[in-house]
Amino acid sequence: MSDVARRAGVSRATASYVLNRTPGARIPEQTRARVLEAAEQLRYVPHVNARSLRRGRSDLVVGHVDGASVLRQGLSFVGLIQVARDIREAGYTFLFHGDPTVTGVAAARSWLALRPAAVLATLDRYTEESVAMITAAGTVPIAMSHTPSDLTPTIVLDDGPLGRAAAEHLLGRGCRRIVALGGCPGMADQHMLGHRMAEAVAAARAGGAEARQVPFSPGREAATGLVGSWLAEGTLPDGVVGATTTHAAHVLTALVDAGVRVPQDVAVLAADDEPLAELVRPRLTTVGADLDVGEARMGAAVLAAIDGRWDPDLAVRRFPARMVVRETA
Repeated sequence: MSDVARRAGVSRATASYVLNRTPGARIPEQTRARVLEAAEQLRYVPHVNARSLRRGRSDLVVGHVDGASVLRQGLSFVGLIQVARDIREAGYTFLFHGDPTVTGVAAARSWLALRPAAVLATLDRYTEESVAMITAAGTVPIAMSHTPSDLTPTIVLDDGPLGRAAAEHLLGRGCRRIVALGGCPGMADQHMLGHRMAEAVAAARAGGAEARQVPFSPGREAATGLVGSWLAEGTLPDGVVGATTTHAAHVLTALVDAGVRVPQDVAVLAADDEPLAELVRPRLTTVGADLDVGEARMGAAVLAAIDGRWDPDLAVRRFPARMVVRETA
């Protein structure tokens, strides 16, 4: 720090204000640029322990967002980078932590070993015991889920509009026997995808249709068996909503293989929009969403929780739904 100040021709305090992004510090832009240039020339790296002592806590925010959780939550990697940027601009360091094998107390121990100021993870990673452990250590636990939770401050990722839009599209086509395909009971994707499927069923029933949610783990054999049972039992629906493009694509393929006409006999669509939708035949109708909407709010919500300013009403992110009509519905 002293070397940077000397090269920039400023006081050590001024260099500290610039390099630590001290809120409220009034530094002329020319001076700020000179300090940053000196830091770059000297390859200055902040001392993490010193910054932690100055703050009275770590400046690290751990984001437990392994790839599977990210996809199931409907997050975009670009959005998470935006969150990390917002947190970094506030003077913190955002660390991605992606071990998919830990949850509960085991996860808490793993996170706390890093001494973070806060942890951001999907709700299924937390338990009452782990939240108590994290809080007792002075770290702020923050969850992400599709519905609010009393367990810990939760950023709500409301993907219900995707399910509702899918059901309403099928109702508009005249479908009256609608099946919503979600995840398998007891598995993480059921927790993540269940909200949008529950909303699809509720919207279908509100529109006068018979609707039910069917657990389904995407796979060729599972899809073939499901369609075979519908045909054998005479329970073939006239509308199918897949929680994801993968869910819908497997059932679509099984229907076509069984000689069922799509969309004449059964309309099929997915409550998300992945590139796979353009690759299957017939091309799959989907519900798209703007995943970048509200990312800045997520960053602000994390910072508010760290600063003790948590407001649940400001921690809700809704996905605007838009139909992408192709050939299956």
